[in-house]
Amino acid sequence: MLKQWIGLLTTAALLVPSWSIAQHANDGLLITENDESLWIIEYENDVFAGQDRYYTSGVRATRIALAREAPSWLESVANRFPGFSEATALPYALSISHNMFTPADIENPAFPPDDRPYAAWFQLGFSTGTLHPRGADRVRVGLGIVGPAALGREIQTNVHRLIGSPKPRGWGSQLKNEPTLSVGYDRFRRVIDRSQPQQFGFDVSLLAGATAGNALTHLTGGSFLRVGQNLPDDFGPPRITPAVSGSGFFRPGTERSFYAFVGTEARLVGRDLFIEGNTIGGRDGVDARRIVGEMYAGVVYTHNRLRLAYTHVWRNREFEGQLDSQDYGAFVFSFWW
Repeated sequence: MLKQWIGLLTTAALLVPSWSIAQHANDGLLITENDESLWIIEYENDVFAGQDRYYTSGVRATRIALAREAPSWLESVANRFPGFSEATALPYALSISHNMFTPADIENPAFPPDDRPYAAWFQLGFSTGTLHPRGADRVRVGLGIVGPAALGREIQTNVHRLIGSPKPRGWGSQLKNEPTLSVGYDRFRRVIDRSQPQQFGFDVSLLAGATAGNALTHLTGGSFLRVGQNLPDDFGPPRITPAVSGSGFFRPGTERSFYAFVGTEARLVGRDLFIEGNTIGGRDGVDARRIVGEMYAGVVYTHNRLRLAYTHVWRNREFEGQLDSQDYGAFVFSFWW
């Protein structure tokens, strides 16, 4: 079954059409004559913090292409949000992601009554947005599945066997199968800009977001500072939900770019299926904390058509009874091809 899922994911990625990239002066999109796309590979794991608990793993592959218009259904959704009605071209992104969550003690085969349940989440994400020097707007739509169908038990067990880590023994108590649907909107605005091409500088941006769905429902707000050489007009590297992801998009060029960043984010949580349990029936979870905050910092290096980024996240307690706060790392490899 695992081989079938891998084949399905590979086929889905390869079937996404590739569009030529067009220039529109009003929205600042890239001029590229070649039929190319931007590929983004993200890997998040608490192994970067020497842990193996709570949000333990996240993987996402994204393909971004700039089309004269996004698919009609996605454009229809986007036009209901600010910042999209006057856009002449919209980048269209397809992503495939897999996330895993576990309690603190993965060697305990009994269901922990005061800890978060085991859960895995497979999701297809569709998004479109605008990007300009002073800000960005993005609309997201996600379709997914939570539960045994997401193959969390198989993936974590096999990976731990390969690397010699303890075998997770509690997946028999994981959340039951449940389809997920989510819609989200993110907005970035650069409020201070002290950067110049080919020079050292800094800028400060604000971010806000809203997500609604049976898996996650929350409001988000935050800010971040970038300091570096030849700052690109992006809004930080991407991150996997529930965090507000950076813009992800970058422009290929011959000049190197490097910057360090630090930011904060706070979420007002209305629903977290991975903590509170299945929506109807299934497995119950624990009580989620309604305000969750985090701090993150990292570095980004860009040269020609390649970009490398690392982010480390420190997140406070997400549910009542949680033993401690959590931190994890996120590595991102992006390239034009």
